[in-house]
Amino acid sequence: MKTRMKAMMSAMWVTPCMLLAPIAASASEPVTRTAPVEQVVEAVEKAVATPKAPKVVEEAKTTDETAAPGEASRTEAPQVAETKAPAASETSSAVKAGTVATAPATSTAPEAEKLDITTNVTAETPIGTKASQQASVELPKLPNLPRTLPVSLIDQQADEDIADALQTLSKALPRSKNFYIKRDNAAVQTFYQQRNFVPAWFEDGNLTKNARKLVFALSRADLDGLNPSDYVTNALTVSRKKQSSASEIANADLALSLAITKYTRHAYAGRVDPRSFSKKEITIKPHLPDSISALQEVMTASVPVEKLRSFNPQHRGYIALRTEYNKLRMQGTGEQFEPIPAGKSMKVGKHNKRVPLLYARLGLSLPAEKPTLYTKALAAEVKKYQKANGLVDDGIVGKGTLAIMNGSKKDLMEDMIANMERWRWLPRDLGRFHVFVNIPTYHVQVVKNDQKIHETRVVVGKRSNKTPVFSDQMEYLVVNPYWNVPRSIASKELLPKIRTNPSQFFSTRNYQVLASVKGRTRVVDPSQLDWSKIDAKQVRLRQTPGTRNALGRIKFMFPNKHAVYLHDTPSRSLFKRDYRAFSHGCVRVHKPLEFAEFILSEEKAWNAARVKKMIGGNERRINLKRKIPVHLAYFTTWMSEEGTLQIRSDIYGHNAKVKKKLGL
Repeated sequence: MKTRMKAMMSAMWVTPCMLLAPIAASASEPVTRTAPVEQVVEAVEKAVATPKAPKVVEEAKTTDETAAPGEASRTEAPQVAETKAPAASETSSAVKAGTVATAPATSTAPEAEKLDITTNVTAETPIGTKASQQASVELPKLPNLPRTLPVSLIDQQADEDIADALQTLSKALPRSKNFYIKRDNAAVQTFYQQRNFVPAWFEDGNLTKNARKLVFALSRADLDGLNPSDYVTNALTVSRKKQSSASEIANADLALSLAITKYTRHAYAGRVDPRSFSKKEITIKPHLPDSISALQEVMTASVPVEKLRSFNPQHRGYIALRTEYNKLRMQGTGEQFEPIPAGKSMKVGKHNKRVPLLYARLGLSLPAEKPTLYTKALAAEVKKYQKANGLVDDGIVGKGTLAIMNGSKKDLMEDMIANMERWRWLPRDLGRFHVFVNIPTYHVQVVKNDQKIHETRVVVGKRSNKTPVFSDQMEYLVVNPYWNVPRSIASKELLPKIRTNPSQFFSTRNYQVLASVKGRTRVVDPSQLDWSKIDAKQVRLRQTPGTRNALGRIKFMFPNKHAVYLHDTPSRSLFKRDYRAFSHGCVRVHKPLEFAEFILSEEKAWNAARVKKMIGGNERRINLKRKIPVHLAYFTTWMSEEGTLQIRSDIYGHNAKVKKKLGL
């Protein structure tokens, strides 16, 4: 018997501990976690192979008199609470500490959803402890049994409780009608499924060191023009508690994953969906990150905070603007100046009662003599201000200059946030060789290896015919192009002129009329048509190649649904103006042959000289072997190459709309 008892020692090392876990088991018959005490006793009897049945003590009894307070009953058999099986539609098990109240199947929660999980786990049990005990088992003659439960088994049970809670909570995430919330929730669910519901940010009931840094980084989201309140979680609060329940830890871990998912989406694609604007004005599809990969990359990165912040744009323009924005943040809102009232333009040699306010706005001392005189010295300071703010540096204080001067630093910083948001709408890779049009500056650039190699002036769409904001690829050039007149222009502008005097119109403007004749489109004689009965749906107008052609001598094509492209123009006088929003939506290019030379610099078979020889002949198409990315963008604030903050007018009102959607 003595030898047998020794042989059973190792087995009994497991059996009492398993009972206290509570998992009762023996080599011959397993005991489930929901087994009643009588079944546990029966299993112990079989394990020790003795005819003497163990004595069940009905009342709780302390068997370890030397144990620390609060741990006296560790070697007693615990009360095992029955766990109600989940509904057939639920694939996750119920949390062992109690019952999970699941969230409704659908939700109409707004975009600014709360990150704290609303699904609650009731009857929570602190990590490493079990429910109160009602009975203990008197084991028969087991010498030198361990007097405390092995820590590894306590930790194992705690991990299982947290995993079960994570499984239940993640399954209960609402199926929101909001596309982005629904997408985030699905990504987080998959993330935990792939991890077998092991916590991502907690270890031993505490936030990991890296997770704490991530929480801090989320709280400083404003460094990138984001709103920290969008990413608030209870992770730090839970971690600071002396003892947190499995459901609390699971809740906090899940909330932090949702916060990180939301941050990476906002940082990468923006908070405002560009498709929420008019489809005629902005047609950009958000470039969303792979949220599952984003979570995994942040969690496994050697420096998680750097990885988190890397989801913000990495374009030089964005980084420069963000740097300047944070400089202004450090300075505070600064001194608030009295607005300069509207009035006649202030010019050199003229007295104006608003001149003292101008001195104050520029930070200059008011002269003792003739304080209302607009002097040459004052005009020189005004020119410096105008140049720094992208204004015409003529020294004359008119409406445009006053509009910028009367803007507060707060307004400027909000404008910068809106512009940072629009950087997120652009593709991450603009292209090694690309074309970049900034509509508010009326300029186009050719960029190679992140360096500007050419820049020239452009004319963009007027307010009633805005140049759309989007990205595409230039595929070919057309020399000596026809201009196929859009129906809208034909109906609103050309047909009224034709009806007034058809013969004069067609004899002087080089237009042709195309109509369907016996099922085929043919050029018809305009004099044979009754223009009083003709509308734009019955015929099509086109202008033949030549010096008066509206597209000039060449056009640069990137086929798109807007029928917008870059082209030459016979109206070159407009390029001399500072305000250049006059087109029907297309982008007119100053010195187009020079622009073509840079566009064709990547093509071995073509150059500007060869193109120039083609001018004046028939329409010719030049296909590009390598498509060139084209970006029609809209930035009202940016940093110049010299490091100066540039500001332009919000000619289309896009900036104001973005600010409104951001709640600024």
